[in-house]
Amino acid sequence: MEDELLDLVNEQDQVIGTIWRSKAYAENRLASVRAVWFFIKNQDNKFWIPRRQATKKVLPNCLDGSAVGLVSSGETYKQAMIREIAEELNVDIISLPYRFIGTLTPQEGAICFIQVFELQVLNDFIIDYNKNDFSEYFWLSSQEIIDKINAGEKAKDSLIKIMKKFYIKNDANAKG
Repeated sequence: MEDELLDLVNEQDQVIGTIWRSKAYAENRLASVRAVWFFIKNQDNKFWIPRRQATKKVLPNCLDGSAVGLVSSGETYKQAMIREIAEELNVDIISLPYRFIGTLTPQEGAICFIQVFELQVLNDFIIDYNKNDFSEYFWLSSQEIIDKINAGEKAKDSLIKIMKKFYIKNDANAKG
């Protein structure tokens, strides 16, 4: 894991300083940093959910969001999202119709301050993901994601929280 400088934020998500990524992990201060979660969702209301490589230092072999990363110092959530998507999915998102979904905070049980974004795609959308980051992927509904995790599948902790807060009711209504 490459060390990077992150903004340190207070309980209102206002920048109050900086902290190195390694120090944030070592001192269990992730609740004071920011992250972006990005999801690709197809016409069948299924999410592109990758599995992290076994060689990852943090949460190897876990299910992940389509692109997820910490916000670097001086970066906005949107800038971090654009960077992470380029690094992990080899996609230039700027010209695509992505949308902001919402925010999840440590007060709501998130590991850090999270902003969630989404891109709706056609079913034949090809994702040329970074093979150093991900070993495989699945197209799953929000309920299938939750069911896999509840059945013991390893996943990043925020994945189920995001699905429950933003998608589980909406997906049921969309099918209905």
